[in-house]
Amino acid sequence: MRVRTHLSLLAAAVFLPMIVGAGVAIKLLLDAERHAVLRGMQELARASVLAMDQELTAAIASGQALATSARLKQGDFEYFYRQARSANAGTSRETAVLREDGQQLFNTVVPYGQPIAPPPPGALQRVADVFERQRPTVSNLIVGSATRRYVISAELPLTLDDGRRVLLDQWFDAQHLNRLLPRDVPASWQVSVFDRDGAALARNEGSSASVGARASPELLRALRSGAARTELAGRDGAPMAAALARSSLSGWTAVIGVPVRELEATAARAVSLTAATLLCAVVLALAGAILFARRLLAATEYLGAATEGMAEGWLPPPADLRIAELNSLQQVLHAVSRRLQKAEAGRRKHLAEVQAARSVAEAQNRAKDEFLAMLGHELRNPLGAISSAIDLIQMGAGGGAAERAHQIIGRQSRHLAHLVDELLDANRVLSGKVVLALAPLDLAVAVREAALTLQTQGTTAGHELTLDLEPLWVNGDPTRLQQVIGNLVENAAKYTQAGGHIHVSTRRRGGMAELVVRDDGKGIDAELLPRVWDVFVQGKVSSRAKGGLGIGLAVVKSLVEQQHGSVAVVSAGAGQGSSFTVRLPLAQETPAAAELPAPVTTALDGLRVLVVEDNEDLREMMCALLASRGCAVDSAADGRSAIALAANALPQVAFVDIDLPDIAGHEVARALAGQGGIRLVAVTGYGQPEDVRRALAAGFDRHLKKPVRLEDLERAIGEMDLVR
Repeated sequence: MRVRTHLSLLAAAVFLPMIVGAGVAIKLLLDAERHAVLRGMQELARASVLAMDQELTAAIASGQALATSARLKQGDFEYFYRQARSANAGTSRETAVLREDGQQLFNTVVPYGQPIAPPPPGALQRVADVFERQRPTVSNLIVGSATRRYVISAELPLTLDDGRRVLLDQWFDAQHLNRLLPRDVPASWQVSVFDRDGAALARNEGSSASVGARASPELLRALRSGAARTELAGRDGAPMAAALARSSLSGWTAVIGVPVRELEATAARAVSLTAATLLCAVVLALAGAILFARRLLAATEYLGAATEGMAEGWLPPPADLRIAELNSLQQVLHAVSRRLQKAEAGRRKHLAEVQAARSVAEAQNRAKDEFLAMLGHELRNPLGAISSAIDLIQMGAGGGAAERAHQIIGRQSRHLAHLVDELLDANRVLSGKVVLALAPLDLAVAVREAALTLQTQGTTAGHELTLDLEPLWVNGDPTRLQQVIGNLVENAAKYTQAGGHIHVSTRRRGGMAELVVRDDGKGIDAELLPRVWDVFVQGKVSSRAKGGLGIGLAVVKSLVEQQHGSVAVVSAGAGQGSSFTVRLPLAQETPAAAELPAPVTTALDGLRVLVVEDNEDLREMMCALLASRGCAVDSAADGRSAIALAANALPQVAFVDIDLPDIAGHEVARALAGQGGIRLVAVTGYGQPEDVRRALAAGFDRHLKKPVRLEDLERAIGEMDLVR
């Protein structure tokens, strides 16, 4: 049979049974339409409840935000009154604070301090219930003490710092709820909201007179039973269908009432329209089947040929199939072969990218494992030396052995501090949190100073270090530029054998200042060269004593780029040495030589000092160091003891730890500053710029980062000009 015949038979098979069963279908549709209207009423009731919940949630949220006020916790109600007025500006909410007996301490609807009438009957029980539940609670319809109008309140129980319990209320006038009811409903529909006791909260008509009215007995039974639907008698006595929805937040119930006769009429109209539409559809379907069959036949013949050709890599020329969807399908068939080719190419490219990313991830994971193993080795060595030296001292060794043990402890402790500082400083540099103090400086002078420091430390003792320096003025951070130079020279010494050569030069090239550090050491393998600037990546050294943390070159690159420069590395391969080149912008002008400040010396005899530190060992060591310089030292292990001790001892300077077991060091600083005449120094392991800013804002005069040495304590005292 032809397509036309198939379509005709299909139409007959589909529509004839539908016509026969139209009567049954129309009745079922009538029932379905009636239920649809009821479901719409139910959704409208839920929407009304949701609108109420949103308003109540906003009131609870604003109350919780206000409850975080420190002034409220301290009982400063006048200040908190202003805070609440400001927070409620532009809203319909007001704020009140109640005692446990229900009496309002203040209410933002009236001026602060104005007497407020005693609470109405039942307020004491309501307040007690909220305190018993210990969570935010939405009230029923109540009469406000300050306004004597019907209000709704979101109530939050709070305990003040002095132990008093109060109730923080975010309340609004009950008339406000009427504005939240849906407005686009027929005039014959009744929309109402009732509280948990059946009192009317809002109504879409006659709202002013109906607020506070009790629900009818049959509606009250439905409210208490939690029914979703019920039938009621309307105000004119006509029966009404009602849909109910209860709020899980407040326990309120929204009721949508529709006259039954209107409900039935709406369903009947919908069914009549559906029946007429069905009849038209049958007629049009039969006519359309014949017309569509002709076009479909021609289109299927073309698409069949196109499908066969696509399998062989060719397609017939485009044709107008007179059906938009089939024309679109034709265009898709013409493009599918090209897309398949592109998709295959993309798949191969994506596979290559995935494999490359996997290789990078595996390399980074290996670098992490190597770094952790190396860090463990770097930490165990000084810790082992310190532990052995302590054992030697505890065994009673004297003379030269004890002196060497003390030297070992000091040297290895400094080494540990250097490792920790290097890690923390690298994190700050690589994350861009370092604030650079750019100033004109001579690059040649900076290189000489860095070389002298490394020679003094013994870093380049086994190598021949030559300098070829041309004076060049650049804008840079002196400390960070010294760090860049030191890292590059130290890296060259690490990978250059004993007796090898390290050459450092400065020169002007292409309008830029160039610093070149060249060595004849192990060189850099070709596979390592692209990753030499990555964190935790480093070449192999002959001895772990020459090792490091693998972060030096990453820090160099970050610092140079932050000073508007660039850095590059060249190596011919293993055993061919390497050359690092740093390029920095030249300074516009060469500044005149500045006069260096004279060193400050400090004498501490008789200085009264207070040390506040909860770590017993650290506290004892700081006291011993200061006492050895002639200070009169008192100490405390917590903040409150320190405040009491300072009132009697009257120290001239106090070193205060920030993390104390009872109160923060910032609070101690504020308390000691209030006593007057005490200079304050913060001693903490937190050294970020924000930590320093917070310490100075709390009243500290200086900020020291742990571990602190005697010279750090002396310098802090000297800078505050406490002694002469």
